[in-house]
Amino acid sequence: MQRKTLFQIVPEGWAALFVLAVVFLIVNATIDVWAALPVLVLMAVCVLFFRDSPRHAPAEPLSVVAPVDGTVIHRRECYDPYLDREAVKVAIRVNPFGAYLLRSPVEGTVLELAGETVERLGGVASMIRTDEGDELVMAIRRGSLLGERPCRNSYGERVGQGRCCGKRRLAQRVELFLPVNCRMEVELGDHVRAGACVLAKLVHKKNGSCRARDDADRTRLDGAA
Repeated sequence: MQRKTLFQIVPEGWAALFVLAVVFLIVNATIDVWAALPVLVLMAVCVLFFRDSPRHAPAEPLSVVAPVDGTVIHRRECYDPYLDREAVKVAIRVNPFGAYLLRSPVEGTVLELAGETVERLGGVASMIRTDEGDELVMAIRRGSLLGERPCRNSYGERVGQGRCCGKRRLAQRVELFLPVNCRMEVELGDHVRAGACVLAKLVHKKNGSCRARDDADRTRLDGAA
């Protein structure tokens, strides 16, 4: 999914602003400008709600970035009902005036979840499998995406880390189910930015050492050089 904005406002926002502008002109012409002031307030709210600024994903190997702007309200080991496994769940309370477009937490391939599982749990969810074989689930359990999945990419299509993959719309809480051996990089109450803040590192054993840590150390050494 490509990021399409005009003056950092998504097309859905421009459609809403056009309707409100017409209403403002009608109210102003038939009553007076004071009666039309609430419409101007709604237009200002629309600008904030549908705004989406560019984000740059950190150059950190095996990192998991935040899919939305918001606050971390949950992070602990738990049961992943989507993939029937032990996992680490990270829940983010969505900032309604943050980035409008959802970002993919990792680079990988979008896969289909079992339909009966998603229907039983309620909400909507998407699964992404990384090139290393790690599987992550991004779910919307509170609020609504108005019939869309978090990742709008077709099944089998690749998505880049920190790249736009969907729209948050009326989502209130986003949950990520990560591999249980990942290393967390955030604490409860931390404010995160979509596509820019690292939530966790995926850890892989390689020759008796942790690959995520080795890659991170190599990146820092390269930067120092």
